[in-house]
Amino acid sequence: MKRYISLGFFLLVSICSSIAQQAQEDTLRLTTKEAEALFLNNNLDLVAQKLSIRQSEAMIIQAKLWPNPEFSVEELNLWATKGQLSSGESLPPIAGNFGKNRQIAAALEQLIETGGKRKKRIALESLSRDMALEYFTELIRNLKTDLRNNLTALSYHQSYAQILGIQNAALEKLVASYERQYATGDLKKPDLFRLKALKLELGQQIIETKKEITGIQKELVVLLNIPAATYIQADATLPVQDLEKLQSLSFSQLVETALSQRPDAKISELEKTFASKQHDLELANRKPDLTLGVNYDRGGNFLRNFIGFGISMPLPVFNRNQGAIQESKIGIEKAQVLANQKTKGIESEVAEAFRNLRTDLGAYQSIEAGYGEDLDDVFNNYTRYFLERRINMVEYLDFFDAYLANKRTILTTRRQLAESRENLNYAVGTDIQ
Repeated sequence: MKRYISLGFFLLVSICSSIAQQAQEDTLRLTTKEAEALFLNNNLDLVAQKLSIRQSEAMIIQAKLWPNPEFSVEELNLWATKGQLSSGESLPPIAGNFGKNRQIAAALEQLIETGGKRKKRIALESLSRDMALEYFTELIRNLKTDLRNNLTALSYHQSYAQILGIQNAALEKLVASYERQYATGDLKKPDLFRLKALKLELGQQIIETKKEITGIQKELVVLLNIPAATYIQADATLPVQDLEKLQSLSFSQLVETALSQRPDAKISELEKTFASKQHDLELANRKPDLTLGVNYDRGGNFLRNFIGFGISMPLPVFNRNQGAIQESKIGIEKAQVLANQKTKGIESEVAEAFRNLRTDLGAYQSIEAGYGEDLDDVFNNYTRYFLERRINMVEYLDFFDAYLANKRTILTTRRQLAESRENLNYAVGTDIQ
């Protein structure tokens, strides 16, 4: 019986261990489109900005509300002394025995805003809502660029790690073969040590590449809001769009698109409008508001039950809102200056991104098609020749370094073109393809 219990316990532990290991090594394979869809649904920064938009919409509702009327009760006597009643005058009860000889005054007032202040506040809050929507779009633009660049970097490092792994496997075979030859006395010790030193150096590059991948994984886990234990496998090839379309891009058209599409450009225009509307509100604030009121007085004058009406307003003698009006007028000039600065900045960003794209496009086109595959074939041949002793150690190590450098250059060129394309997308404010 104990034997069966022990066996069951062992199986349970094995299953739990297997499940835990599977959870720790959960791999998520993503294309760029799949990652963006996941990002738009899960990213917590976007969720927070959506709540900011809802807050702005709530403030529009608040701005539409009228001021509450004010009700007050005054001059209420809780008792009446004999001395107060010695004149012989008295007040009858209000109802039954309640309220006999009780004086009371009540008033109801309503503030009436003049100059269209309420409509102007609604307009300001509506502009704030529109700006919140553009801030949301701007946040998407920034985070989507981070997401795409991280995916590009992840694809680059994972591809480079795969190349290092292939070289490491080839070196392992060579080291094993040389160790056997060294054991039989057919090989000198320095040759074996040079191969082991190369393998050690290659192992260090693999470690550094894995650390780069881990750092990018951390950024993507936050952007996509997925479990931290998830390992993301990016596309095997770096995204490079149609080269003819990239070559045919027009700088002037890109600038025009950027000025009309970029959220920060729209925000700059909204800020100009906001400053103008704020100035209109301050002009309206110099006009005094009216307060309409009705009051009731019981026993306070010669009429036993008095009902009166009134109107009041502050006299704009000293304060006519001069400072706030001047401040808002300066705000219009400031918003215009900042808008001009934003336009210049956008044009400069587009120019820089456009030139960098042209440079990286030229570098990418200079690499012959199929050059990477040819390198792999030559590397395999060199490894075979080296095993067959048809080339010496120096020749093999020189080509080994050249192969690794060329493969990395190819990957780097593709990565730079993908990032330049994405930076131009960011500068323009929309996907150029």
